[in-house]
Amino acid sequence: MVLSEELQTQADAQVGAGGAVAPPARDARSQVWRGAIRCAGLSGAITAAIMLLSWLVPPAVLLTIFWVVISPVVVIGIFQARYPLAAITAGFGARLGLLTGLANGLVLSVGTTVSLVIARYGLHAMGTFDKQLDMVFAQAQERVAVQSPGDVAALMKIYSLPEFRAGIMLASAAFGIVLLLAITTVGGAFAGFARSRSRA
Repeated sequence: MVLSEELQTQADAQVGAGGAVAPPARDARSQVWRGAIRCAGLSGAITAAIMLLSWLVPPAVLLTIFWVVISPVVVIGIFQARYPLAAITAGFGARLGLLTGLANGLVLSVGTTVSLVIARYGLHAMGTFDKQLDMVFAQAQERVAVQSPGDVAALMKIYSLPEFRAGIMLASAAFGIVLLLAITTVGGAFAGFARSRSRA
């Protein structure tokens, strides 16, 4: 059972010198999950720091991608160092990896939104992005015109709607978050499985 060793340690710690029973301590499981959330939060803080660096040095965005991929493995290592008695399994690693992905995804979403708002309304530097987006939608309209010539007028009107374009961007962002969570969950499960095998 996960945390069985720590629960036993906690029970032993409640017995003081001379057999006196100390006041009940907090549940070890809640303590460990509180620590797991802190470790995941640390991953989010590192992601935020790397994102700030990438704003100053654009090539550092590759470092952000690299960190997001390996963060579950690092977080599990940090967690095991802080809680050496907690049993690490593939299931626990997957849950901790999911927490890590949620922390990283939240930081990436907020950071990207803030940077886009500043770029559009503060720096007025979204012209290139808008041109690229228009090019993508123009190519999509051309494909639609070839595949469905009878519905061209209606489809062209849909593609020109700002709400449709915003929906496409939000759907793309949601897909990216889901992909991130899948990567961190699988990475956490693999790291947890590897550590459980090494301890065994």
